Amino acid sequence: MKRTLPNALPRSNEWVATIVLQSNKQYSNEERLDALSRIVDVVSKETEGNGVIVFPGGWFNAGAKEPRSLYEWVEKKIKDCFSRNERTIIVCLGIDGSFDAEGYAHDQIAIANSKKGIEAIGRKFHPAPGEQGLVVLANDHQSKEENRLRVFEFNKVRYYMCVCYDSFGLRHQALRNPGIDVVLNLVHCFYPRGKGPSGDSYFAKYGFAGASMQWKCPVFGAVVYFNRSIPEHWPSGVCWNQGSKSTCEWRYTDNPIKPKSTVELSSKEGLVSVRIYDLDGIIRPQASI
Repeated sequence: MKRTLPNALPRSNEWVATIVLQSNKQYSNEERLDALSRIVDVVSKETEGNGVIVFPGGWFNAGAKEPRSLYEWVEKKIKDCFSRNERTIIVCLGIDGSFDAEGYAHDQIAIANSKKGIEAIGRKFHPAPGEQGLVVLANDHQSKEENRLRVFEFNKVRYYMCVCYDSFGLRHQALRNPGIDVVLNLVHCFYPRGKGPSGDSYFAKYGFAGASMQWKCPVFGAVVYFNRSIPEHWPSGVCWNQGSKSTCEWRYTDNPIKPKSTVELSSKEGLVSVRIYDLDGIIRPQASI
């Protein structure tokens, strides 16, 4: 395990940890579960109080079955992770399912779990270019999934889960903030250029910064880099403070928030970068709109 920033560790009751994985693309659900358990242990040691850990979209794979086929398994395993932990930590992760013969996931879900069980579930509502008609979408950005909202409240902070391209939808659909304090974006993956989706800077600028501008709150994201290194300056936490400036002109150096600490650890799949953000001074509680 390697700590890459010497900053003081978050000691408040409000923090978010984002998971950025550099992957060799060889993994199973059991290996991802093992990595999750080790990450929870690391975050627990690196923080005090309670907080939220955000994992990428599609962290678990239900194969040809629907994502709901894994809900009970995920719920039990995460309860096991916290069985000896007196603190309350919420784990948000993606489950993809209903894969077709070409390997495309028609169901893409975000789920939040604590040691009490499932806290929230959200289905992708805004498709990426080329996904229209291929992904089963939620009716809108506030639709329930399995009779649960995608919003959960924790330490009097209201969190909203986006499934990958959903963060673009907040701005593209000109959606008003319904009283959300923090957006969590479970991004699927970035590939080397020419090998698949590779727009990490595009995502940071228009997905994260654009959503933060639209809803006037911070956005924290997690993602997997398949067969490519994690860019040193790619931001997994963004807070818009540029007024009416166009997102086209936004640069990483405009971003006012940085992780309080970054810890790197190895997994069978590859390098894991755990970035821990202290929310003190970042969030501004939203009034219901």
